[in-house]
Amino acid sequence: MNKKGFTIIEVIVAVFILAVGIVAVLNMFPLGIQMARSSQMASVAVHLGQEKIEEMLSDTYNNLIEGTATEEYGSIPGFEGHKRKTNINCVNYENLLEVSCDYDLTNDPEPLKKIEVEVFWRSSLVAAEKSINLVGLITKR
Repeated sequence: MNKKGFTIIEVIVAVFILAVGIVAVLNMFPLGIQMARSSQMASVAVHLGQEKIEEMLSDTYNNLIEGTATEEYGSIPGFEGHKRKTNINCVNYENLLEVSCDYDLTNDPEPLKKIEVEVFWRSSLVAAEKSINLVGLITKR
């Protein structure tokens, strides 16, 4: 008698291999979602930094006062998961080193200010806080 088909052991082994493969594939989805969320948070951080620098660059040179301002988590409307720190310093035109803003602007042929914006967010992949730093320069017009 010639029987064709699978034994119960063969079926169990096949189901086990299939189950292991499915579980492995399903475990990749949460990691992919977390990575996509982390990339989204970084993109939003770049947008928020750019937005702040452009806001500062649209102002006049004399209105930009040397100092640091921090917008804490929850204080940026619509972006509660981000924090932004803005720092304005004067820089030497020739070597771009920071200098005090109390120098005589009338004797400085090329006054220059540096606007530095650092945006922070908390990543879902790592417990640590991440940040991105953007810099812009403005000269007296």
